[in-house]
Amino acid sequence: MKGLIGCFAQRYIAGTHRAEAIEAARRLNGAGLRATIDNLGENVEDAGEALLTVKEYSSLLDDIKDSGVAATVSLKLTHLGLDISYGVARDNAAEIVKRALDLDNFVWFDMEGSAYTQRTIDIFLDVHGRHPNCGIAIQSCLLRSAGDVALLIKEQAAVRLVKGAYKEPPEISYALKRDVDKNYAALMRELLLKSAMPAIATHDRRLIDEAVRFASGNGIPKGSFEFQMLLGIKRGLQRSLAADGYRVTVYVPYGVNWLPYTLRRLRERKENIFFVLRNILD
Repeated sequence: MKGLIGCFAQRYIAGTHRAEAIEAARRLNGAGLRATIDNLGENVEDAGEALLTVKEYSSLLDDIKDSGVAATVSLKLTHLGLDISYGVARDNAAEIVKRALDLDNFVWFDMEGSAYTQRTIDIFLDVHGRHPNCGIAIQSCLLRSAGDVALLIKEQAAVRLVKGAYKEPPEISYALKRDVDKNYAALMRELLLKSAMPAIATHDRRLIDEAVRFASGNGIPKGSFEFQMLLGIKRGLQRSLAADGYRVTVYVPYGVNWLPYTLRRLRERKENIFFVLRNILD
């Protein structure tokens, strides 16, 4: 089973070491694409392990600077100790963002399951208030997201809009895909009009086309927002958008934790399995 999953994962995960992620970013740059690199890991419960994550991200930022690749970084707060305490995750995240600021780089805060949503936003706003070189993901599947987007726009924070890959209870989330998509489109339009450099993170061609039409119809320059997609997904579309003059950033995961990460994503929602299978031949 590990070997079978590994065959699939080779397309979507850069490798186990950051040098492989840097090389993946270099190849993407050669095709006119940017990268955001994520060191895979979640739910760390040991403070020493969380500090090793901080060290890895600091080294990753150094390697990005030294290599000259066009790449930012993405992180998860549970990888930095959010399951240990709010303060541990906040301080570790702040250290990484400060290091990125020193190197003229940018950090994306990934969004995890709804149990972490409020704490992730709170930590992000704390860090962003001191170091503005960071942005945060917001999930359109959650009922609360319109209020979160309004707050983040007010704080002049960059937002990465995603649909959400976690199975959430119906009392806090949209149950139907069409409602998730409808909310995504509404939040996308709000961000395009009012947010600082929003990231439209989707592989849904209908929503991408809607973003292009809406931006064009409202005089929003191509360089004032970006599309984000996963490594190995819709590669032709990524290059087509870049060729048309849009900013396109590809999410590049790497790390020794690739197998548990992949298995968790596949177990959480059957839609994640169908999504991978649909894109094997893309």
